[in-house]
Amino acid sequence: MRWPIVAPIEFLSVITRRSLLFGLFWVLITAFPASVTAAVDAPLNPLVTLMIQRLQLSREVAWNKCRAGIPVADPAREARMLTDLRSAGVQEGLSAAEVTRLFLPQIAASRRYQQELIAGWRSGIDIPRIEPLDLAAEIRPRLDKVNREMLRQWVKICREPLDWADKEEARRMLLERGIPSDVAKIAVGPLGGPGPGSR
Repeated sequence: MRWPIVAPIEFLSVITRRSLLFGLFWVLITAFPASVTAAVDAPLNPLVTLMIQRLQLSREVAWNKCRAGIPVADPAREARMLTDLRSAGVQEGLSAAEVTRLFLPQIAASRRYQQELIAGWRSGIDIPRIEPLDLAAEIRPRLDKVNREMLRQWVKICREPLDWADKEEARRMLLERGIPSDVAKIAVGPLGGPGPGSR
C-alpha cells in the first residue's frame, strides 16, 4: 500500500488549520464556560455567603446553649424573628410569603445544626476549648444583622428563575465550609426546584 504524497506547502497548510481549530476549541471550552458560571453563580454568592455566616453563628448559639443547658428550640423567639423580618420585607417590596420561604428553612437548618453539634459535644466529639459568647449581647445582634442583609440579598433574586443547578452549587459552597450535608440541604431549599428524578 502506497501512502499519498502531500506537498510540503499543503502539509503545512493542514497543520496550520488544525492548530487554529485547536486553539479556537481551547478558547471556547475555557473562556465560555467560565463566563456562564459567573453569570449563574455571581448573583447567588452574597446570599449563600450569608447563609454560611448564619450557620457559623448557629454554632456559637449551640455552644452557649450546651454550656447553659438551654433547649435548642425557641419557638417564641423564632416567631418574633419571622414577624420582624416579614415587616422589614414589606418595606423592601417582598411579600410575607416570600420572606417566609427564605427564613423558615434557615431556622430549621440552624436548629438541626445545633442539635447535631450538641449531641456530638455531649458524646465527647470536638468539644470547643473556648468560653461561649454571650447569647443576648454578642451572638443575637450579629444574627439579626445577618438576617437583615440576607433579606436585602433575597430581594434581588427571589423572583429570578433559579433552578436545581443553582441550588446544587449553593449546597456545594456550604459543604466546602464544613456544613453537614443534611443541614446544607435544608438551608438551600429556597434556591431552586427539585433535582433530576425527583417526584
